[in-house]
Amino acid sequence: MRKFLLATAFASLAIPAAAQAPLPRGEEVAAMAPAIDRAADAMLGLDVGPIMDAVDPYRRGPAVRHRTLREIAGRDDPYFEHRLRASIYGTTAAMARMVDAFAVAEPAFRRSIMDMERTIDAAVRDVRLGPPPRDFDDGGERDFDDGAYDEPYED
Repeated sequence: MRKFLLATAFASLAIPAAAQAPLPRGEEVAAMAPAIDRAADAMLGLDVGPIMDAVDPYRRGPAVRHRTLREIAGRDDPYFEHRLRASIYGTTAAMARMVDAFAVAEPAFRRSIMDMERTIDAAVRDVRLGPPPRDFDDGGERDFDDGAYDEPYED
């Protein structure tokens, strides 16, 4: 119970803090696509031949020199770069639409978070320490051999 209360108290503090972070606008997200495209192009030009030699020095065949990620990834797919760019631009466009949808729903999210905070706050205030009072006082243990307890499966 205490672990649950600690977790809910932490959530009541962490969720509103995360909700305060400003959400970028959809056009800002879509504007990131060219930068992501250029970064991906730079990574595709990375020469990984020496890394491949270092990882597997006992590989059969000559040492691999001047092998880029572009050559490795596009070896069996002549449309690899086209599909990669389409994926980058398509994903950023979808993310831009998602961010715009979240912006529309943001007031409702904030109200829900505030309601959750109030509910958790009330629950934490109402928690009683210790077990609830018992209906009988027999020193904390009850003797079931006194005839008050009937075994349901006895013949």
